[in-house]
Amino acid sequence: MAVSVELLSFYRALFERSCDAINALAAALSTYYGRRGFRMTNQNGTTVKDPFRHGLSQAAQWYAILQVEVEKQVDSILQRCRRLVKPPAVVSHSHHPPSSSPPPAAEQEPLSHTCADILIQRCPACFGGVLFGTSLDKGGDIHVAMDGNFHHRHRRSAGDSPSFYEPSYFLPKAQVDTIGRRIAQARRHPSKRTKSIVPDEAIDQCEASYEAADGQKQKASTDGFDDTGLMALICRHDIPLFFANIDTPGEQQKYSVTLIDHLFSLLPPQANVVVLYDVGCVLARSLCRFDIFDQAIMSRLRFATTAMHAYGHEWACQLVYNPRLITGLGLSDGEGTERLWSRFIKLIGIERVSSVGSYRNHVIFGNWLRIAD
Repeated sequence: MAVSVELLSFYRALFERSCDAINALAAALSTYYGRRGFRMTNQNGTTVKDPFRHGLSQAAQWYAILQVEVEKQVDSILQRCRRLVKPPAVVSHSHHPPSSSPPPAAEQEPLSHTCADILIQRCPACFGGVLFGTSLDKGGDIHVAMDGNFHHRHRRSAGDSPSFYEPSYFLPKAQVDTIGRRIAQARRHPSKRTKSIVPDEAIDQCEASYEAADGQKQKASTDGFDDTGLMALICRHDIPLFFANIDTPGEQQKYSVTLIDHLFSLLPPQANVVVLYDVGCVLARSLCRFDIFDQAIMSRLRFATTAMHAYGHEWACQLVYNPRLITGLGLSDGEGTERLWSRFIKLIGIERVSSVGSYRNHVIFGNWLRIAD
């Protein structure tokens, strides 16, 4: 069976708007041609009941691969052009004479560097700059938000498919598991005695009030599902940066820590980051008590709760972690993940039955997100 490229392009546009599986188009074509008196037969002359589904599925897969290769070529050209027009490094000039001591760190001019290309492509407004080093007390350089969602599950019975390309949005399971082992190893050692601004009693109450803080609480059944949810990291403009598949019943800290760790690996060494998370107070305490991140990251990292969830926290916690009370956060509310999940509603059905390769691939998430933006 030959499939027109124009038809595949039409299906791609249709999927971007409706997220219907290829089965819908195959059934529509079968009905359309059947009403016109056409029927497809096999070599024995027997009418084929479902003549289009397999052929269309394979054609759509190869068309998607072709689109990915084209986009890779375009991205490669854009990156080469970006390097040609990249401004020269800006050197911080000190107005102090050579004999005098350098100014305090809080008063030094921001150093210059650039973020990784993948971050600049995702959000030039957040990561396209060349000056970093704004103090966390003044709001830092970059604001991101995280959240987990347990509606985006994948059925184990859907099986897998050959790996055609590496997903650009999803972090590998091996990377998440490595961070999980690092956290488990760190927690085997006695916790550090740190003087916290927020009393432990208040954070304990926050931890008891929010399900996201309880990594052992079962939020989704693992019966029949190999992936039980998604963990998302977005910038302050609600643009998704990276995802991690949740394969445990609860929202364990290894997913959020992995996303943060991956983000810092793509940032210049002087960039300061504020992370807004439903239970940012609980995660911040864990990272302070145990050597999960080295000091180079901890000194550039600050946590806040999301604006809507902040009012469910203890007042002592709000005084430190409520984004509306933190200097420099402006209108960053951290609730962009909720808006993201609202846009993702259309994908829930098709994710359940897609093969693992399609479930995590560029077509379902990468291209769809770009169009939805």
